[in-house]
Amino acid sequence: SFLVWPKKSARTSPPPMPRVARVAALLLLYCAPAAAGRPAVPLLSRLRADRQQQQQQPPLPPRRPGPLRRPAPPQRSPAYPVPLPAINGTAGAVAAVLIALSSNWVVYERLSWLVTALGRWSVGAVRTLFVRTLHFPPTVTLVTMRGLIATDDEMRTGLSYAMLAPEAAPAEVRGESLVNLGRFEKALDRAFSMPGARAVALLIDSPGGSPAQSSLLHRKLLALRRRHPRVKLLAFVEDSAASGGYYIACAADEIVADANSIVGSIGVISRGFGFVKSLKKKGVERRVHAAGDSKSGLDPYLPMRSADLARQRRLLKELHANFIGAVQAGRKGRLKRDEAALLCYNSTEPRLFASPGRRTLARMAQRGDGLFDGSVYSGAVAQALGLVDGVGEMSTELQRRYGRAVRVVRVEPEAPVDYRRLLRWFL
Repeated sequence: SFLVWPKKSARTSPPPMPRVARVAALLLLYCAPAAAGRPAVPLLSRLRADRQQQQQQPPLPPRRPGPLRRPAPPQRSPAYPVPLPAINGTAGAVAAVLIALSSNWVVYERLSWLVTALGRWSVGAVRTLFVRTLHFPPTVTLVTMRGLIATDDEMRTGLSYAMLAPEAAPAEVRGESLVNLGRFEKALDRAFSMPGARAVALLIDSPGGSPAQSSLLHRKLLALRRRHPRVKLLAFVEDSAASGGYYIACAADEIVADANSIVGSIGVISRGFGFVKSLKKKGVERRVHAAGDSKSGLDPYLPMRSADLARQRRLLKELHANFIGAVQAGRKGRLKRDEAALLCYNSTEPRLFASPGRRTLARMAQRGDGLFDGSVYSGAVAQALGLVDGVGEMSTELQRRYGRAVRVVRVEPEAPVDYRRLLRWFL
């Protein structure tokens, strides 16, 4: 075997080997002859003598001063071999590999990176092939919807939170914890279109919010279910799926909640303040000019008129009717109206009356008391009333349905880009 050094000039000494490679080569040279039954010391002494002979080359003669010339471009001269004692067997192969690595480590670094990238790609391709052909391991995509249901614009008061449950409302709402169609549309498409996906797990933790965004997400999920009939949609409730959060959950095939989750609040609410008397005390007069009787309704600085109140109630009833229709279509007869009406009667009526009559109970069940009156329940009671299909936890439920080898792939929504925050880096 030969050690090849790159040659820069005719009489320049070869560059020194790296310390690690030098020590490894010496150890191999020392151990290989001993393993073959030959003495090792003469081999090392001969190598040392060859090395000293190379270093004792005569120095270059001093260069005579002459006219300045333009230096010639560097030319790569052919390398000359430095003979080393031959080592046979495994030790020789390891020594050759170490010497080659010490000489051309950049090439081998790039080669190792290429081999690693090809290995990762091949593992991913084999996994995808197994999932598509053998459907193993079973794949479930996970989409998490956590936060208030609203758009990314400034949060508006009034009907923007018309489907927000006060019992589950967060103390602070941040821009990162918003749920809307713009953020989750592409994530839902990727979740349903993933190769080999058996189900889509929808992890919901929302107190509600905008009725329009809740309806848009509900319709989007129904459209994806029709487009991918083999993929099952499962909704899992963490802390709460109230009002608009439950609106979205009704698009799933099954709803699973924790025993202590807050579920329900099927209703619509509109809240605000009136500053008429406060402005009157300050001596401020509100002046509004509008074309149309309903244009200036619900102004907090003007007195409430009976006509404006009637229009507001009509609008809330329309939104409530749409909400009820979505729940009834999603649950498909699984709601237990009689049990909900009886629970509502026992919770609201005084103890004087032991039990309601049949007509009273039928009238309450027809109105939807206990279900469509904005009542909220725990997960255990919601299962008894048909609002959810089971009580459990997401990981345990998925392993029970698809086995312990189930693979959960998380699909993250696209967060909006804050350009004002990016400009701070340049200003």
